[in-house]
Amino acid sequence: LVGSEMCIRDRLKVMKPNKDGLEKEVKEHFITDCSLFAEAEAKGLEQYASDNMESDVFSISRSNIIEIINEKTEDKPFFKATIVDTQIDENGNEKELKYYNLVCAKDLKEANTLMEQHLSQGLSDMRLDAIVKTKIIDLI
Repeated sequence: LVGSEMCIRDRLKVMKPNKDGLEKEVKEHFITDCSLFAEAEAKGLEQYASDNMESDVFSISRSNIIEIINEKTEDKPFFKATIVDTQIDENGNEKELKYYNLVCAKDLKEANTLMEQHLSQGLSDMRLDAIVKTKIIDLI
């Protein structure tokens, strides 16, 4: 999903066994690379169909994520990075534009390092403003 114009966030309710072996409803968050809500819903439902797990897509919304920096590996969380680009308008006033990226990393320090590396590849006029851990567990 590098440079994609559309990202949709899926939220699913899934029945999963807890540590005691009892079924419990869990809410899981995914990011989907597609342009139609119907396609996002279908991908969300497919996520657990092969495991014969009961699931329901209860929320779909457009995401403000414009780029995913790296693929999800292992069991690492996603972090949302805010990047600021300062531009000067025709009147000489500074204007800040914010962009949002996702980065998969083991912790905040690794997320920061990966984002700094990404920005050093020709995006040096932009600055990293913030990084927060998300509830997103995977890209589907």
